[in-house]
Amino acid sequence: MNNFTLPGTKDTAPHPSNYGWMIAVAGALMIFVTYGLIYSYSVFFKPLADYFQWDRASVSLIYSLSMIFRGAAAIGTGWLADKFGARKALVFCGLMITAGYVLSSQVTTLWQFFLTYGIVEAIGVSGIFGIASAVVSRWFTKNRGLALGIVASGSGLGTLLIVPATERLVSAYDWSQTFIIVGIAAGILVAGGALLFKEPAQPPPTEVKQNKTTETVGGAIKDIRLWLVMFCFTLFLFATQIVLVHLVNHATDIGIDPLVAATFMSVIGGISLVGRLSTGVVAEKIGLYKSLWLICIFQAISFILLLFAKSAWMFYIFAIFFGVAYGGEVTQIPLVISRFFGTKVMATLMGVVLFVTGFGGAASPWIAGKIYDVTGSYNWAFIMGIIASVLCMVMIWLLQRADKREPT
Repeated sequence: MNNFTLPGTKDTAPHPSNYGWMIAVAGALMIFVTYGLIYSYSVFFKPLADYFQWDRASVSLIYSLSMIFRGAAAIGTGWLADKFGARKALVFCGLMITAGYVLSSQVTTLWQFFLTYGIVEAIGVSGIFGIASAVVSRWFTKNRGLALGIVASGSGLGTLLIVPATERLVSAYDWSQTFIIVGIAAGILVAGGALLFKEPAQPPPTEVKQNKTTETVGGAIKDIRLWLVMFCFTLFLFATQIVLVHLVNHATDIGIDPLVAATFMSVIGGISLVGRLSTGVVAEKIGLYKSLWLICIFQAISFILLLFAKSAWMFYIFAIFFGVAYGGEVTQIPLVISRFFGTKVMATLMGVVLFVTGFGGAASPWIAGKIYDVTGSYNWAFIMGIIASVLCMVMIWLLQRADKREPT
């Protein structure tokens, strides 16, 4: 085996067929922690609003701004990982997560919360998904979809377990003490998982042959496919974030117990876990575009169901459909990027994609909160979710036409 080392990276390991799976599991652990906390924002939403007397649009705006900054910071943390190694970048991210949550526990004003949660904490979580996906992609050509599914499964597992656990911590203590507890725990687990990360001793052989013109950031940005990918996932993220931020609010507004409402998020997490593990394999079996179409169809159906959900069992059915779509979407992003542009600068490209798509995810929670403040209902926000899902299908069709490798 050639002794190939990525530029600026000292940590390498010689047995990709074995050690790559360990890195996939370590990546899943870090994403389990960080994305479980990201989606626990819905649990903190009402306690923060009630304590500080903030309206829902303002509380939503903090989450929206944090998504934008998280995306922007992902470009920087991705570049640091490509340049200096994933391990150092991920340890830094873990420290920033702890700092962000601990500082957030002490805020007294909205602007302070924006600085601590919207910037400091956002820097910490910004690089984890992109860096982990990029490193795992470098270890695999065969079974890459399954490996990336394992990494992405951490997000679903975090939604399944951490969201209700956070709800119980908030109920037992308060939002401030919970911020401290979860911040310290998350930082330790992320930094610990980062120590397992190594680069493969040589790159996947097919990458160099197939991606000569687009294996640089500049070359990829000039490719229309990258922009279509970003528009597609921007629309998808626009829709999903409406649910992830406001589902618990909507359910409790119509009289469902908060602990029961938190289980809806758990079901979404559980179903999405299955979706994350299976989507990569399914995409390799039936084709990338068919799998993308399926997740958009399931998402559109889920929003239609949500419009009419009035009792717990109806919300559980919605959660199943939404969980399939939500789970499939996360795994598809690194699969699409590695397919078109290789893995050499993948962490940086993942940062670019997450930054652009983050605008969609940032806009929808604030818009949905504003719709509620004006109308007293989330119905028009759910209708926007349906429209975004349909437009996402249009972007997939355009991407398929632009992709000469798989025209049908």
